[in-house]
Amino acid sequence: MIIDSHVHFNMILKDKTKSEEDILRSLKYNNMEYAVQVSVEERDFIWSRDFAKRNSEAGIFYTLGIHPSSKATENELKTLSDFADSEMKGKFSKLLLGIGECGLDYYRMHQPEEMQKASFEAQIDIAKKHKLPLIIHCRDAMDETIRILKDKKYYYGIMHCFAGDSKAAKLVLDMGFVLSFAGNVTYKKAVELHDAVKYVPLDRLLLETDSPFLTPEPERGKSNLPEMVKHTYKFVANSKKVSLPKLEESITENFVRLIGQ
Repeated sequence: MIIDSHVHFNMILKDKTKSEEDILRSLKYNNMEYAVQVSVEERDFIWSRDFAKRNSEAGIFYTLGIHPSSKATENELKTLSDFADSEMKGKFSKLLLGIGECGLDYYRMHQPEEMQKASFEAQIDIAKKHKLPLIIHCRDAMDETIRILKDKKYYYGIMHCFAGDSKAAKLVLDMGFVLSFAGNVTYKKAVELHDAVKYVPLDRLLLETDSPFLTPEPERGKSNLPEMVKHTYKFVANSKKVSLPKLEESITENFVRLIGQ
């Protein structure tokens, strides 16, 4: 069984080339046990929840969060907080995997730095309130991300699409986070990621597609799909010199531990 810890199913479906039924059928065909629909803005919240509810038997979970590139005024953040409060009291609370993706992106800078920081801090508070994992986006902002997490004293969750070398990985691991690697770890020039994925212990590792983005080799150039995570599994198993079944077992255990099942 394999897992995709970070998917944007709503974005995959936008191009109209695949239906929801097609995608779910493909998950089953490719022996995928779990996948996580990740929210990036307010308008994703209801869709993500309803998608997970419709497809819970297929192992679909979801998150609630506002990406650092998305607008996050007090109104958006209040909507997120209220929505999380409501869902955590409801009968489908177990489907809400965590809060995010949230964090800092100083590479794109689609939102002002102060808005990004305020958004990240507010979402940490929501995760802490409900004892939910954070799903963290960090790009060109590792020092500030770590500072905020230490200030907030919350170290539970996933560093999504990890971008850094083994030294950066150690900093994140030492705080208690799980590291998730996306398809870009398979790229020949991604030497820092190669270094990092070899360093991360099996019991602190997840894999993802971040689909429809970051398509792994040898599918690069196509739109990414959840089942393409199998290529990342193969690459990482080879990099870490472990068998593919051993890697699959470890990642499944890590995910199950995270969702508390």
